[in-house]
Amino acid sequence: MPANPLPLTEPTAADFRAWHRVQSAALAHDRPGEPVPTQDDVRARLTEPVADSRLVLWLVRGAGEEAVATATLRLFSQPARSDVAEVEMTVHPAHRRMGAGSRLLFTVTEAARAAGCRSMVTEVMAGTSGEGFLATRDFRPVTRLTWLRLAMDEVPERIHKLPDVPHAGYRLAGWEGGAVPDGLAASFARARQDTAGPSAGGRDAADAPWAEARVREAAEAVARHGDHLLAVAAVCEVDGEVAGYTELVVPAARSGRARQYDTAVLPAHRGHGLGLWLKAAMLRRVRAEHPLITEVLADTADENRHMLAVNTALGYRPQRRTVRFRLELRRR
Repeated sequence: MPANPLPLTEPTAADFRAWHRVQSAALAHDRPGEPVPTQDDVRARLTEPVADSRLVLWLVRGAGEEAVATATLRLFSQPARSDVAEVEMTVHPAHRRMGAGSRLLFTVTEAARAAGCRSMVTEVMAGTSGEGFLATRDFRPVTRLTWLRLAMDEVPERIHKLPDVPHAGYRLAGWEGGAVPDGLAASFARARQDTAGPSAGGRDAADAPWAEARVREAAEAVARHGDHLLAVAAVCEVDGEVAGYTELVVPAARSGRARQYDTAVLPAHRGHGLGLWLKAAMLRRVRAEHPLITEVLADTADENRHMLAVNTALGYRPQRRTVRFRLELRRR
């Protein structure tokens, strides 16, 4: 492996195939039984633009030109987020513990520092060598997450009936993508802002403000992948404001695994069972509109005991645990 790998500025079809081989091998080794992304999935994730950010890529090859490791560094252009970079590194299982990860991390760290970043964040499987690798290189853990799986054919009928249970003072509303119903767009953006919690880097997500434009941009980013963003909100009947919401992404094929996104209830409206009500309504919607969805994957911070309890009540079962780390970048 070269001492200082160069960024991949114009990836070719062969580069994407090599990237896919590294990712597939690592996934099969670290998370056996998990669905493997297709080459098209890999290409889309690496090339499709995300608002207010750009990706720097590294594809490292060994002496025989075989793919050894990959890395992505996401740099943000928004002033509120430009000092934090997100990094994802993968080393092929056959090439681990040979120094490839250390040298690649050095290269990525220098690139983040050169871009003016003050810190980097990343996520690894809990209990794996990756956790120890980061801990011995000045990364500190900031969030521990439990990933849960819900089999749609195992959801009890009583869960699908929960949306019919009245919640005094509230009503349900739903939409797809950025098509927030008239009168709720501004309220939904405010709800996103007011429920923004600590991000992957352990900083306040409110530093990157939510507004109606950002709501649309987030939905458009999902749509560019061909996926479908579904939303269900609890609306307070007194003032017409969004009191809580849940979002879920259905894959482009409208079959297989869906991914649970954010679920949150504003502090003033907690204690009324809205979280369970919202998520049950979403599950019933998925069953009715996307019957070929077989499972839903969700991740929840371990400190969020209430949401873990809600997920357990719905039938989610733990699959794996991950740890988000942060590295402070010292100026040289």
